[in-house]
Amino acid sequence: MAIKQTWHVLFYTKRFTAEQVHTFVDDLKKEPNFGGFPIEQVTFDYTTKEMLYTTFIFTAPQAVGQKMQHEMAKYLYARVVHPGGLDTKQYYEVLNQSSQELGIEYYDYGNGTLDIMLWGQQS
Repeated sequence: MAIKQTWHVLFYTKRFTAEQVHTFVDDLKKEPNFGGFPIEQVTFDYTTKEMLYTTFIFTAPQAVGQKMQHEMAKYLYARVVHPGGLDTKQYYEVLNQSSQELGIEYYDYGNGTLDIMLWGQQS
């Protein structure tokens, strides 16, 4: 039985622009799947002074474990910092860093809903 995953991906406005996030959403909308998982919805929801909010919904055959969540979040991070396309070198440059180095934090609600805060790399 497939499980719907709802991820809220939040971008810190001091590190990411609305234009970057719109491009990120538009790029993902062109993808049929996310690591083999069918994408149901990708939206740019709203902006506050500090964060840009998106919703990313996909289905997985089973719950996505924490290690996989971190790898998938890094992929999303790589997509926003390399708009329009992502080559293997760019992907591994991001994947080989820790979530802490990239400024990624998580809040897992335990029901298929995950908040991913992308604070961005600190200078």
